[in-house]
Amino acid sequence: MVYRRKAVQLSIESFGSGLSTPLSPDNEWVQLADQVPWPQLEEAYQLSFPSNLGRAGKPFRLLYGAQMIKQRTQLSDRELVAAIRDTPAYQYFIGLPEYQPQAPFSFSALSYFRRRIAPLSELITNIISDFVRDRLQAKLGHQKILITDATAVPVKIKYPQDTQLLNQARLNLEQFIAAMAKQLAVKLPRTYKRKAHQTWTAFSRKPRRWAKTTRKQIKAQLQYIRRDLRYVKELQAQGGQLNQRQIQRLTIIRKLYEQQTEMYRQHTHRVADRIISLDQPEIRPIIRGKAKDPVEFGPKIDVSISHGVVAVERFAFNAFNESADLPATIDHYFDTYGTYPDEILADTLYRTRANIGLCADLGIKLSGPRLGRRPKQVDPAKRKADRQAENRRGEIEREFAFIKGKLGLDLVTAKTAETIAVSIDAAIVLANLERLLALFSVPISFNVRSSQQTIKIEYQVTVVVPKSVA
Repeated sequence: MVYRRKAVQLSIESFGSGLSTPLSPDNEWVQLADQVPWPQLEEAYQLSFPSNLGRAGKPFRLLYGAQMIKQRTQLSDRELVAAIRDTPAYQYFIGLPEYQPQAPFSFSALSYFRRRIAPLSELITNIISDFVRDRLQAKLGHQKILITDATAVPVKIKYPQDTQLLNQARLNLEQFIAAMAKQLAVKLPRTYKRKAHQTWTAFSRKPRRWAKTTRKQIKAQLQYIRRDLRYVKELQAQGGQLNQRQIQRLTIIRKLYEQQTEMYRQHTHRVADRIISLDQPEIRPIIRGKAKDPVEFGPKIDVSISHGVVAVERFAFNAFNESADLPATIDHYFDTYGTYPDEILADTLYRTRANIGLCADLGIKLSGPRLGRRPKQVDPAKRKADRQAENRRGEIEREFAFIKGKLGLDLVTAKTAETIAVSIDAAIVLANLERLLALFSVPISFNVRSSQQTIKIEYQVTVVVPKSVA
């Protein structure tokens, strides 16, 4: 497949609405379209098309713009395509020359697009971040303050239970055995699937499940899975074939069986790299200690805000201690701006002896109370300074509330690890563009006088005013 760049990006004046009603320049998506560096993103997107032959791919702005609308509106792919079909402002944002009452692309194109840009997602995010940073610095000046914190991004999965995972694994193995037995034209091995189904049904219908009953059910499921795994191995030795997707699922089931067997024998509920979903094996439980959700299931991100730009410092599915990332965050700040920040605003988790010593050596002020027991008498000036620093650190907490409440990161519906990362990057991009939009979308009005008349110029509107009025 080849990719051909779109040379001209239309302005709002040249966009044909087809409804005898022009677009409003105050529309959020009309204003946001002018804040995105589309030409630079087009060049980066060309890296996904090494060939010069074949059918031309769809424009980058068409699909990436749709992904940004999806993050903002939190619609499904089907609903998103229908909304773009019915909304002229959406069509202007994704780069269509005029309004058209038909869907500009199929909803399935979005899933292929997300997989294609997954290797370039970080590059795309950096291009937009640099663009936003340059414009914000020109507007706000140089502010040498770094704010950092971490949060979990929940993913939409079924709440994990060991008995349900084992039952799902047993059903998958029975399907594999039946498929390979049919291939080889041999007698179906005896899997006791009816008895296993009766055992599971009787257990799942109980309103209250005691620990002893649950342990007994886990033991029974492990025995069924052990027998089925042996049958699968024997049928594969005889020449039975599984497709690539089934082989991946079989590998996950074997790891699940090993983990559940270890936890059953050790009488524990903890194991390294614990699998909590067969469909999304990369998801891990993240213990947050919050009152509402003590455990969240999804990746964890370490985020920083510097000069008004939000950046992801670390993305991982396994839990990590964000205080260990502070040296890398400081180095990233130095690589970006050529200097170290004057102050770092972070919560008490970052105030380890190593981080305090590092900041002292670099001449950086790390906010927060000192280590050790709280003194009986605290200097009022010090207390006030700490309170003010905590209030300023609240900016990143408000940013978390925004990207989770408005940009879809409160519950990510993507399925694969790559598309989850793309969704998070798209939300961060939108957060930065919204900051830029808040500064540059303010209506501007000024007067230009000439010998014959006075022209009053407003945001995207030009009105001729008589001289006597001026």
